[in-house]
Amino acid sequence: MDSFLYTFENFPISLVYIILSVLMFMEYITPFVPGDTFLAFSAYLAGIGILSPEATFLMAIIANILGFSTIYYVAHRWGKYFLEKRNFKFLPYEKIQKTEFYFKKYGYWLILINRFLPGTRFFITLTAGLCKMNFRISLFLNTLSVALWSGLLLGLGLFVGKNWGQIKVILSRYNLYVTLGIIAVITALFIYKLTRKKKTGVQT
Repeated sequence: MDSFLYTFENFPISLVYIILSVLMFMEYITPFVPGDTFLAFSAYLAGIGILSPEATFLMAIIANILGFSTIYYVAHRWGKYFLEKRNFKFLPYEKIQKTEFYFKKYGYWLILINRFLPGTRFFITLTAGLCKMNFRISLFLNTLSVALWSGLLLGLGLFVGKNWGQIKVILSRYNLYVTLGIIAVITALFIYKLTRKKKTGVQT
């Protein structure tokens, strides 16, 4: 990855902006694209003076708006129809309704913090479209989340400067801690529901 990233420094500036924009956009199309890595690398390039911090910030905002809007639109237009028509065994209609109920209750908060939750952006955006959340509100909250996260990484890039390794270490540690936190919360909720069901079964 390092050798691939460092080749960016030899590309024309306009091409660097285009490539990084496409990669940030692709993070919303597939969860397997490490969008944060490319955003952090953009911050690094801005930190050493190759890219403009202002243009890099704007690039991140536009790429994320386009990515979010694309997945939201596809999920909003065809998502529920596709799931109902396919009738997946692992995702019955009752689960879709339950997911929709909880997401409509807490979804806006998830959209607001989605940029700070690694590996969740694609799924949160997809679910927002499926549940037909208000697009303007969702887009505003996502853009605010992107602006805060991008500003934080850009600030880190400008502060650290040439030390790309330090940026990568900080980002990887952050992603690890947040991922472990998400796993801990999900595990706690699972145990809570399991014990609640057992108590309900004993009472009946």
